[in-house]
Amino acid sequence: MPNTLVPLPAPPPAGHIPEVCLVAGDAAAATKLAPLAAALRGRRAVRPLVLVCGVDAPAATAVLSGFDLPTDVLVELTRDGQPITRTAARLLTGLDHAFAERPPDAVVVQGDSATAFGAAMAAFWRRVPVVHLDAGIRSYDLTAPFPQEGHRRLIAQVSSLHLAATPDATANLAAEGHRGPKVVTVGSTAVDAGFAALDRFDRHRDDRVRMVTDAVVAGDARLALVLLDGAAWTDPAAASQLLHGLADLVLTCLDLEIVLPVARGPLRHRAYDMLGRLVRVTITDPLTAPELVCLLSVAAAAVTDSATLAEQAPSFGVPTLVVGGEPGTWGEPRQPLHPWTAGPDRAVVSRIAEKLVLTRAARLTVPHPANPFGDGCAADRCERAIQWLLGLRDRPEEFSPASLTG
Repeated sequence: MPNTLVPLPAPPPAGHIPEVCLVAGDAAAATKLAPLAAALRGRRAVRPLVLVCGVDAPAATAVLSGFDLPTDVLVELTRDGQPITRTAARLLTGLDHAFAERPPDAVVVQGDSATAFGAAMAAFWRRVPVVHLDAGIRSYDLTAPFPQEGHRRLIAQVSSLHLAATPDATANLAAEGHRGPKVVTVGSTAVDAGFAALDRFDRHRDDRVRMVTDAVVAGDARLALVLLDGAAWTDPAAASQLLHGLADLVLTCLDLEIVLPVARGPLRHRAYDMLGRLVRVTITDPLTAPELVCLLSVAAAAVTDSATLAEQAPSFGVPTLVVGGEPGTWGEPRQPLHPWTAGPDRAVVSRIAEKLVLTRAARLTVPHPANPFGDGCAADRCERAIQWLLGLRDRPEEFSPASLTG
């Protein structure tokens, strides 16, 4: 099996239940790891150990709590302004200590964060097999995103099992020499998390959001869900361009409501300054995952910088604009139901978002194709693949998106 730097382990001794450590460093990772942790707990062939670490550990813990998943190990770091090299060194030390105290049979990391990279290296140095969830994502530019693209490639080199969300990601891995049975196309666990969150929905805590939702369900309004990471929009010019584009969208689409959940901080203050006087814009505190997915399920369009939301949206036939990158840039979807992309440019954001709102109306007249990112069974495939890695069962069938039409 080429490029397996850590050999596959032998089947465990009779009566031994392998323990697999799932490492979450932020809310996004926790969202994608939660369905896998739940699947492992439910099947009981492998014991999951949930380890939360990094400066965003509280956010990850909150997400896991929403899925009724306890945090077994906490390696917390403080935001003390230290250079990234020192933070990484402290993170590696903490993870190595955790793996030494309770040696796992495998370590699961998600994505391309510094936490994922640190956990992969700490496990590799202890000759513990690394499982990479969301493997194979590539920009083919080491400077963008930086340093995440480098993390992705380096994690791939030390992984014993690559869990790729889509056939495109699998093809990227194959181009780098990572192929064969250790690469499994599983679908995105973000889709699983979305369905699970919708099942848990009870009610909207904010009366304003509930009134908007009722109006949309009654057919009296359309909804654009805007979900942004306030910490990512520190450039005032870029944030202003984006918010101006949203204001233009509301003024153009006279029956459109915008719901913008955002944490307190500079982006929220700027949003109040630029959008607060518009009666069809509702700015709220961050919403729970069930509330967000409920809004997404009735939305006409979504504007976001969240890959998780972009992967969940096609399950509800919601066209999505992913914002970020260089100002003035934009791109059409490479495949049906994939998101549009745009940099923070007022005219571009407004024009594309308006197009997506109108496209949603047309889509409602015909059944929409299956979500190309997942079918809600990714966590089950991941759990079975981990069992295969540990010598407990056969390799699972792989995810293959249904035939898509525009």
